[in-house]
Amino acid sequence: MRSLWMLGASFFFALMSAFVKMGAGHFSFFELVGYRSLFGVILIGTWVAATHRTLATPHLLGHFKRSFIGTFSMTLWFYAMGLLPLATGLTLNYTNPLFMAVIITTAALLHHERPQWGLVAAIGAGFFGVVLMLHPTVAAGQVRPALLGLFSGLLASLVGLQIRELARMHEPTWRIVFYYTAFGTVWGLGGHLLLNGSLSAITRESLLPLAGMGLSATVAQLCMTQAFGVKNILVSSVLQYSAIIFATVFGYLFFGDRISGDAAAGIAIIIVSGITASLYIRRHRQAG
Repeated sequence: MRSLWMLGASFFFALMSAFVKMGAGHFSFFELVGYRSLFGVILIGTWVAATHRTLATPHLLGHFKRSFIGTFSMTLWFYAMGLLPLATGLTLNYTNPLFMAVIITTAALLHHERPQWGLVAAIGAGFFGVVLMLHPTVAAGQVRPALLGLFSGLLASLVGLQIRELARMHEPTWRIVFYYTAFGTVWGLGGHLLLNGSLSAITRESLLPLAGMGLSATVAQLCMTQAFGVKNILVSSVLQYSAIIFATVFGYLFFGDRISGDAAAGIAIIIVSGITASLYIRRHRQAG
């Protein structure tokens, strides 16, 4: 199944998060966003030049919408993460499959089509697993950043729909990711320079997390773009939750984080929801 690309995306996004945590003491948020994107520009740009492909496209507006929405969503989420408990911020980030399910189900009902209730149920179960793992809480003074974090989840769901629209226009995965990373480079490094005047020094100690973050982010974006190009985008949405599992494992391996009984139960629920969604699609394809 092509949607299984999302498992690869989730793995590399979780790995990217581990490198971001390692590099957070060396660079500002804007720098991390910018360098994360710059690696993608260099890697994909070099490959395009070496293979004599072209970046010319008649769909620049579509690329701009995808790039702006995705980068703005990430900015809001990072802002919320700075003011909320880590578990709450992560949970809000993974509301985007729920928003996507609501949007697609509403569209199906408006077109008098039968919604895919099995996939919607799998998405709901997966999100319950995320909540069980993270135990999010919002204090009285954290309502505003929580709402912004929730809005970033809504925007992230629109990113998936915009990627699917570009795929329907026959835009290749690498071109979609190139324009997104080019936008993110200008947004991140330009924003840091505007606020601080100069970039932080890159040292031997900070180079490894920087390179690891850039490489893993580029691979993750390519996998995610490939995953959202499928016809049934809800399956990819369910599989996004696997990033929480990978992040938990990386936290245990790299940072000594403890895996609680609730976290183990949440992991099991997320795995079952992903398997259920995949089997649901396979059964309906065979029936069709």
